[in-house]
Amino acid sequence: MMKKNTKTNFGKKLARYSALSLAIAGVADATGQVTYTDVEPDFVGGMGDDFAIDFDGDGNDDILVLQSNNGNYELVQANGSVGSAGIARFDAGNNYTYASNIIEGDIIDDNLTFASFGSACAGVGYAGSQFCGTGEGYVGVEFNAGGNTHYGWVRIDVADSSNFIVLDYAFEATPNTEIEAGDQGTLGNNDNNLNGFAHFVAEGQLNLNSNTAMSSIAVFDISGKQVISQNLASTNAQINLAGLNTGVYIAKVSIEGSEESFKFVK
Repeated sequence: MMKKNTKTNFGKKLARYSALSLAIAGVADATGQVTYTDVEPDFVGGMGDDFAIDFDGDGNDDILVLQSNNGNYELVQANGSVGSAGIARFDAGNNYTYASNIIEGDIIDDNLTFASFGSACAGVGYAGSQFCGTGEGYVGVEFNAGGNTHYGWVRIDVADSSNFIVLDYAFEATPNTEIEAGDQGTLGNNDNNLNGFAHFVAEGQLNLNSNTAMSSIAVFDISGKQVISQNLASTNAQINLAGLNTGVYIAKVSIEGSEESFKFVK
């Protein structure tokens, strides 16, 4: 069995989280649905590098994408496992655990087999890797959030056993619900009423700005439970987040009959 390597560089990890907090570009349907994150710029990894993903923003890494120190590039589930949950895998018939290269549009759910880690591109002598030099591919993920099972994907490009790129990732916010590889959820709205809409979180408040007066906002946690509902009547608003736990939330703002959904992190 290939060695599971969970060693991280704490300094690099802190810098990475800071960059990700500024790069979150995903939005989602406010009933739950798909929560998408674009890694911008793409994370380029080499020897000894790792990329931590905390899908639900609970402070625990759900998986690590890493190049291990023995020369084998692996995907490793770090925290939040459910039994054998982690990386979608396949059996190459040689007693090694390999990550499945899932085709865009294929379903990720409990019909797949998951393992605590899976090699995407291993070194010489490990026949069975599906990501070596094949271009962009999708890794299926199963993880635990709040006692519930969620499914997601990570899009990677692996040149060889020493070099990899992480491009983006997403998960289905509704528990025990399948997700299609590559599904990015609702990627914006071209309605003219939404032009000029912007939001940001600062000092415990969600700040909203719009060219047109907003009428209401609803905020949901990743399970789809509504945690805030508030009427609005101006082009600027501040929503108090003091009563919410740290994590990822989905908001839906109504502007003259149009709706804008987006993800934010408290």
